Amino acid sequence: MQPRAAVKRPSIRVSDGQREAVSGLVLVLPALLVLCVLYIYPLCASIAGSFVSDEGIGLHNFAKAFTLYGTDILFTIGITIITLVLVFVVAVLTASFLRFRNWPFLNFVYRLPLFIPYLIAGHTMRVFLAPHGILNILISRVTGLSDLPGLAFSWIGLVITFVWKQFPLATLLILGAFQSVEDSYIEASLNLGGNKVRAVWEILLPICRPTVLVAMVLTFVSTIGCLTIPLLIGPSKPVMLPIDMAFRINYMGDWGVANALGVISYLIVIALSMYYLSYTVKKEDA
Repeated sequence: MQPRAAVKRPSIRVSDGQREAVSGLVLVLPALLVLCVLYIYPLCASIAGSFVSDEGIGLHNFAKAFTLYGTDILFTIGITIITLVLVFVVAVLTASFLRFRNWPFLNFVYRLPLFIPYLIAGHTMRVFLAPHGILNILISRVTGLSDLPGLAFSWIGLVITFVWKQFPLATLLILGAFQSVEDSYIEASLNLGGNKVRAVWEILLPICRPTVLVAMVLTFVSTIGCLTIPLLIGPSKPVMLPIDMAFRINYMGDWGVANALGVISYLIVIALSMYYLSYTVKKEDA
């Protein structure tokens, strides 16, 4: 018998690009799994649960959420927008000052709220802004006035606390962007008769607009989703949506309406995120 000829199997060649793609997928796979388990799955479950109620599948939870908490939805949007505007103003002013003048004390002090948890920040401002708190005691000793109303447990105290807690991160991001702009642009503006205010408004802010938008988006998202600060220092009525969600779950076991309130919060955040993404896409295409 003649020996059978060996069959040559085609060799599979893997290009360098395919190796890099596989290696990259292996590296990001743990992060993708964590993202799917801790964010995507709860998000999908929350959206699906918002359409399920005792009356069946439909928009019953959303109708109930708008009926019971319509005022709270508007209150949440209002507090978030006011906080966003004030954080923008305070962060830009602080970053502008530190861009033109090196003051180590201010550069250190403004970052302190970054390291304070939301729970501690809420309790601290509750003590500071209470009717007989530290602020009113200081005002009474200076002016001689007594029985001053406190700012705690009001929307004003809530906004003050949010701004105090949120502006350091925005300032840190905006200051880094301001410092990355070359001095020659600012010097040219000053040599042409401009001042530092115009240099900030017409040079620094337009150049650093993407970073400023990132800071504002982070401020908006962290404000609208905060529970501890509104719970500790906010008014008893109206309240922000995270408090309503916690109440529906902890005291009434109503996951459907709580999920509906969560979806409403998602939609509010998505509206701002879509604006940011559309701007960045246009910027990249330009």
